[in-house]
Order: sequence, then structure tokens, then C-alpha cells
Amino acid sequence: MRLRSAQREILTYRGGRTAISAVPGSGKTFTLALLATELLSDGMLEPARGEEVLIVTYMTASVEAFRSRIRQQLLERELPLRGVDVRTLHSLSLEIIRTASGYATVGNSQLIVADESQQGHYLATAVNGWIEANHSFWQAFLPESADRFKVRWRRITEQTARAFIRAAKNERLRPERILARVQAGSADSPTQSSDYALVQMLAGIYWRYQHILERQGVVDYDDLIWQAAQQMEERADLRQAFAERWPFVLEDEAQDSIPLQEDLLEAVTGPSGNWIRVGDPNQSITSTFTAAHPRHFLAFLRRPNVKTLPLPNSGRSAPLIFEAANRLVEWACNSHPVEEVRERAFRPQTILPTPPGDAQPNPSDHDATFRIRVFRHREEREIPAVAHAATAYVRRYPEQTVAILVPTNEVGYDTVPHLDQLRAPYDDLLRGSGRQRDVAAVVSALLTLIADPLSNQALVDVYVKLHDVEHETVSVSHEMADRLKILLRSIHEPELLLFADRRQQLSRALPTGIASEEEKAALEKLGGFLAQVFALASLPPGDLILSLGDLLFADPAPNRQSDSASLTVAYQLSHAVRRWLDTQPEWRLPELASQMSSIASGRQSLPGSYSDTAGFQPRPGRITLTTQHGAKGMEWDAVYLLGIDGFWIPDDLQAGFLGVHQFLGGDPAAEAVAQLRLLMYGDAGLYPGRDATESAHIDVISERLRLLYVGITRARRFLQISRSRAVRRYGREYDATPTAALGVLHRYLQHARPGERSDHD
Repeated sequence: MRLRSAQREILTYRGGRTAISAVPGSGKTFTLALLATELLSDGMLEPARGEEVLIVTYMTASVEAFRSRIRQQLLERELPLRGVDVRTLHSLSLEIIRTASGYATVGNSQLIVADESQQGHYLATAVNGWIEANHSFWQAFLPESADRFKVRWRRITEQTARAFIRAAKNERLRPERILARVQAGSADSPTQSSDYALVQMLAGIYWRYQHILERQGVVDYDDLIWQAAQQMEERADLRQAFAERWPFVLEDEAQDSIPLQEDLLEAVTGPSGNWIRVGDPNQSITSTFTAAHPRHFLAFLRRPNVKTLPLPNSGRSAPLIFEAANRLVEWACNSHPVEEVRERAFRPQTILPTPPGDAQPNPSDHDATFRIRVFRHREEREIPAVAHAATAYVRRYPEQTVAILVPTNEVGYDTVPHLDQLRAPYDDLLRGSGRQRDVAAVVSALLTLIADPLSNQALVDVYVKLHDVEHETVSVSHEMADRLKILLRSIHEPELLLFADRRQQLSRALPTGIASEEEKAALEKLGGFLAQVFALASLPPGDLILSLGDLLFADPAPNRQSDSASLTVAYQLSHAVRRWLDTQPEWRLPELASQMSSIASGRQSLPGSYSDTAGFQPRPGRITLTTQHGAKGMEWDAVYLLGIDGFWIPDDLQAGFLGVHQFLGGDPAAEAVAQLRLLMYGDAGLYPGRDATESAHIDVISERLRLLYVGITRARRFLQISRSRAVRRYGREYDATPTAALGVLHRYLQHARPGERSDHD
């Protein structure tokens, strides 16, 4: 095996604290897996005594990737398949808590962790309850009482409360303690509780949210990590047990660590334990909506007892492309107009090509393209042009992978109709997987029909959704499908389709002489399927969904394979229904159908299905549509980055910011977190001389520069970055200023490709 020099040095690690700063595409998963195998091969552990290398990674999909690589390497070395434990942070926390309690209970009930959908539902309930009890207090934050402000303020309140609760839990602050301090005054001196009105509101929502969790007998993810860290800190026997079990801890994606995560792993490894952390602070892109922040990993890199090593070589992109990323970092660190951005946005590090003879050689610049385009208007010109260009590219090169990376979901939603109009082959990751939405849509339609069997529209909707999932019941030509939809709308009594003698009943139900014999036969076939559906109607909702899934996808026609992927989604829907009914037992089929419809339209995700897109692999001949945030961890042959303007990446703190609420005077989440720290510790944790919103803007600019860096480094051989001079927001037209970062890339392109010009629309 031919290794790069940086990889060989990492593989000499045999203990202590080490931090590895890895550039995009440098093979850190491969290197960490190889290091775990080296430690076992070199006899640094005794698996027979239960010793293991612990690998902590961020996502469930990464767990399987690590396990597969290590299993292969152990087999190649003819070593026993043991001695490595790969876990997510949440799995690790759960293991610690269950071990601490003897694998029995936490408190008086079995430990249950609420999934993301449940947490969102509980938070929404807490927000609604607090607003109902304190409506005047809540409305006092608004400059006026117009309904348009109230609707937006309700949504913003929930978003702000989510950020506040995460920040509070990472500081290990209970709501009762915060509320008591509000009444007593700040940490420095007593003051009026009205000075902390925002904190008072959010702590009240936090209190309600926490009580809902307790009533349901569940914990959220932050509680889980908090409890695990506390158990490890309080119990020496646990620390000793896990130090003996996991004498080496390897942490992946360390740039996305949260304070509680660091506390937990500090406790697991002990003050002098063997802990190696791998991450890229320049790819930290979750700090503006989670408790993660690159400063945590950067602080670890600066510790005097930590050895730092680079992983600088990347074979992913052509030099023309990765050098653009290098130029962006260089400019941001040395010349950005905001001093704090120069200091905090990036860690100065350079992406280097792979050495000659490497197993992953960089694509040649001869075949590489980097283009910058400027359009007159985003919605009218840029989005349609990018959709057309990406579609043309994927049809010209069907063996390649292609992505359109958008700044926000809303821009992505505007892109979808253009891709549909072009009949482009694409995977929409903005709203979950297409399969997930199609299955939810057909189940929702069936539930609606069961609840209202006399509705012609419900009958038509079922037919359309069955056609979308290509069910054999409606396997007809497009022309006949359109004709059958018209016939279904014309049926006098839709329930007549369910009778045993459907041919005779159809003659009564349909207007005389409008249906051919072939069309009647197709309707009879549909009626037979619906009779099977209604035979299940008396089942409890969870069992009904399971049975509908089996009927739809597990009992295929002859010569067709069972659709196991769709069947899995149906089972997930059944699980979701049971969870919904646990918290909303009064819901009946119409409410459940509405929830499924929200999943089908993408307004909400299927609970527990986040791994559906987390493990997504781009497919040749198809366009991936996702956000810049969603592109992390993936790569494509061709990437189209759109919407890179001054709204998205402002150049100074006075510019307009997407995500900042002018009618509230700034960023309420940033203000709330700053007030919380000032109240509890007398230190707002701000940049010196900056208020809360200014500090938030510094972090926003820094993160969006890192998002641009991530977007650039997703491309192997083709990269197009575009912006527009005008955009439409909230129904109004705005001039969109350019961003200085794009000017830097334009100058680089002119130098790298003399005579190359940016295209202007």
C-alpha cells in the first residue's frame, strides 16, 4: 500500500493527545481506519481482555463506512475481527448511561431518546403554550401588532428558542436556575428583570419544553450527552471502566464538536489519555444553528500538550479548482475588510495536490473548467439558466455526477419547477428523498379515501399517487391514465367501485356510453385493489399503515421484485404514526393523512429518516439538488454554485443579511445567547467592542465564507459560480450587491486562465 508522507506520519501515532487538521478530500476516514488497524496490528491493545479502539464519528452513515474499511483491513492482515468500537456521539452517550445504571433504568423509567421530529413537536407545543399564557408579553417584542409580524414572530420565536435551549444545555443550565437569576438580576449586579425580557421568555419556553420531555419519559440529544458527561465526571469507577475498555479514542469531524461533546470525551480519555482528533476547521458550517463552533477544535489545536499534524494532500479536485479554494482562504485571512473575520473565518492551511504515483491522482487541469457567471435577475434568469446548463451537462456526460448547490431551501424550491419542465434526471435532497415523499403521498391519499369514501377527489388523488409509485394496479398508458382520471371524477357514487360485481355497479355509476370496455376493465382492477384497502380499514392506525405498505409494495405482480426500499419507508411511516398518537391520541385518519401530506410535500421530514439523505451517494447521469450545507461530505464531477451575492456573503457588518430580522432590530437568537451568558456569568462571550447582533454577523460572514469553500471543494473537474444583480424577496425586487469573495475568485481565474472572462447575462 502506497501512502502519502503525511499519512505515514499519522500512522506512527502510539499515544497522547494529537490533533490532525485535514483538508477536503484528504482521505481522513481511510487514514483513521488504517490507524485503528495499525494500533491493533502493533499489539497496542489486547482485544482478548476486552480492550478496543473507540472511533467517535458524527453521522450514522459514517459508522458503517468505518466498520467496513476496518473489517476489510483486518481480514487482509489475517487479524481477528474484534478490537474496534465505532459509535456516534449519541450512541456513545447511551452506552455510558446504560452502563452507569446497570443497563436498567434512568430515574424510574427505561431511557427513551426523542427523535428530531418529536423534539420539534414538543418544542412547538411549549412555544404555543407559553404564548397562550403570556400573549401580551410575547407581542410586546413587536414594533406593531400587524398579523404579518405575528406570523413571522411565532416562527422566529420557535427558532430562537431552539438555539437558546441548545446553548443553555451546553452550558449545563437548567431553566429554573435561569429564571431565578432573571428575578435576582445579573451576575455582576442586581437589575430589573425587564432588562432580560427575551431571556425570561425563552427560559419559560425551555421550562415548558423540559416538562413535556419529563411527562413523556424521554430525553433529547443534548440531555443525553449532558447526562453521560455528568455520570463520567461524578463516578471514578465509570472512568476507570471505560479507560480500560477504550484505551485509544479516535474522533472524526472534530470541527463540528459541541462543548458537551468535548466534556464527554475529556472524561472518557482522562487528563493524560490517548485521544486523537481529526477535523477541518475550514469546513465547520453548523455554528450558526447548533452549539458547534470551530473555535473549540482550534483551541484544542493550540493546547501545549497536543501534537498537531496536517493531512494536506487532496486528490479530489483539479488544481484549477482547489487553488481557487486556497486563494479564498488566503484572501480571507489577510485582506478581508472585517478584522474579526480575518482572525476567525479560516485556519491558514493550503490544499496540496497528491504526489506522483498516488492512488488518487488529481484530475487534469487540461480537462477542468472554472466559470463565473453574472445574471440580470435570479428568479427570471439565473435559476432557469443554471437548471438548463446542469441538465445539458448531465445529458452530454451521463457517466458523470452533477450537483446544483443552492444557498437556501427557498432558492432550491424555485429551481425544482425548471428541472421538472426540462424533464431533468435529478435527486432533490431539499425535502428528503423522492421515494420517501412518493410513499408518504400514496399512503396519505389512501388514508384520506378511507376517511371519506364518497369523495371523487379523494378517489382521483389515490389513482394519481398510485401512478406516481408505478403500482401495477394502474399500469396503463399516459393517455388512458388521463382518461381514467376524468371517468373517476364523473362516477355518481364512488363507493360502487367496492362492490363484488364491479362491472354491473360501474354501469350504474358511470354516465351512459362514456367508457370503453378497456377503460371499464381498468376501473374494475382499481376497484379490486381498493376493496383490499377497505378490508384493512378497521385496523389500528399503526397496523393499518404497515398493512397498506405490504399491500402496496410487498405483494408485487408476477415477474416484478418486491420494492424493499419503499416498504422500508412505509414501515418508518407506521412508526411515525405510533409516535404521533402517543402525543396526540385524539388524532384520527384526517389528521394523520395531513401529517403524511406534509412529509409528501417536504414541509416536514419523516421522523428518524435523516439517514436517508445522510448516506446518499451521487449517481452518474443525475443531478443532485441540495444546499451548500447539505453538500458536506459529498463530491461531484460538476458543481453549479448559484446565488453567491452580497446578500448571502456580506462584506461588512452593516450590510443586509439573509436570516436577520430587521423588524426585530437584528438577530434575536444571538441576542438571547449573549444575554444568557451576561446574566449567568457577567460575560456575554462577544467579540470585544461588538454587541450581540454584530457578533452574530461576524459568525455569519465567517460561516458563509466557509460554505463557499466547501462548495468549491465539492467539484472534481467542473465548477460554475453565479450571482445575479437583482433578486425577489417577500414579493419585492431588490438590487443584489456583489460579494468581495467572488471578485477575489474572478481575479484568480483571470490569472489562472489568461483571457478567460466572466460571462455576463
